[in-house]
Amino acid sequence: MTASSDLPPGPANTTRAGPPARGRRGHPGATAAVILTVVVLCVLTTAVMVGKLRKGDYKDAEVWYDAGRRVLAGETLEGLPSYRYPPAFAVMIAPLCALPFPAFFLGWYGTNLALFFVSLRLASHLVSSPADRQGRPPPADCRTRWLAAALVAVLAVDNLFLGQTNILVMALVYWALLEVARNREWRAGLPLAAAIAVKVFPAPLLGYLAYRLRWRAALSTLAWCVLLFLALPAPVRGPARHYRETAAWWQRVVGPYLSRGRAGDWGQHALDFGNQSLQAVAHRYLRRVDAHVMARRPSGPLYVNVAKLSEPQVNAIILGLFAGLAVSFLAACGWEQPAEPLPRAAEHSLAVILLLVVSALSWTYFFVMLLLPALTALELLRERRRLRAFSIWMLRAGLWSLPVATLLLVNASARALGALCWATLLLYSGLAMACWDIRKAPSSSASISHREAATDSLASG
Repeated sequence: MTASSDLPPGPANTTRAGPPARGRRGHPGATAAVILTVVVLCVLTTAVMVGKLRKGDYKDAEVWYDAGRRVLAGETLEGLPSYRYPPAFAVMIAPLCALPFPAFFLGWYGTNLALFFVSLRLASHLVSSPADRQGRPPPADCRTRWLAAALVAVLAVDNLFLGQTNILVMALVYWALLEVARNREWRAGLPLAAAIAVKVFPAPLLGYLAYRLRWRAALSTLAWCVLLFLALPAPVRGPARHYRETAAWWQRVVGPYLSRGRAGDWGQHALDFGNQSLQAVAHRYLRRVDAHVMARRPSGPLYVNVAKLSEPQVNAIILGLFAGLAVSFLAACGWEQPAEPLPRAAEHSLAVILLLVVSALSWTYFFVMLLLPALTALELLRERRRLRAFSIWMLRAGLWSLPVATLLLVNASARALGALCWATLLLYSGLAMACWDIRKAPSSSASISHREAATDSLASG
């Protein structure tokens, strides 16, 4: 996107367009080097995954496979110690679990690897897609696209090595946001509902849809949630058993968070340094809780607290922090919907970041969803149109903080202090300031009309 992209076509505007913009695809040699690097990294990652398969290091892929095989065998999903996901997801993944486990393991890895690049493509269209339905837009600048991918590459690899589902959730959420951006609201419901059926933490996006009066998208999501959670799995599992399993999952995972602010039945594990949500970080700062992972604690307990408050007191502070984030979002985005793609992508990025920080559980691999916020920040810095110097500085600080926080993941104390959480909030602040600047600045069309009127008055004078 260039500074002249908002000018209407025609010879009258060619003189105002300024110097020609640089090509979007960059230097062919640099592009080839990037592609070669990506291919080499994919080959190395695949080799590591094959080694994990041979060593029996299956991680969470074994959890999905066991749940899917139980569905195929007609066995219960209740009470499984490691499966804390909606029973609907076990039904959705069951056909893949008919494969032998090695084929499922490598197929699941390959699918998630492909979905990361799909997510990158979706994010690039989000920062440059038109609001209407007229054709496909050019994607974001090639250099910023791959730089954004590099900023979250370690988190993406973490997802792949763990066999987790967050890359799948990211692709579905980005797909839903793109459908909303293109005013195809009824189509947005399916991917967003599917993301919620995999992991429930994207559900607060329904509040964002309501805030933007995207009622058709919200209603479509609710309708698809009913189908995916209840109607479609019921014939497979039996209506009574599926309802019982879904109710047990709700009481185990969702109910404790809504009633007491607790992350299901995770106990102390929900407060250790692996959880980078604002809720977990606040508890580690304000209560004397052991931040080490109990299952693999190398030495004694790890404490980073600066106060010794009670759990209800900390929960009240957390609600205040959530309210502050909501106010900051409203102040940055306002009530008028952004008409241009990049400001709209910035708003979507803020919503995605809020999903991560307000969730009860946000393990480090959840933050692969920062792909869109990182790409949006890079595009804003590339364009710099209508941004104050301080907003530009904050965007740069937020982007630089991501690789720093990623490097600090090797240190238990840095993770306990919430390095990744604070880096994400710093990026959120930069994007919020950019949204404020763009919203308060006069639109390009208004500025053009003002200049044309001034020119006409001088000519007539």
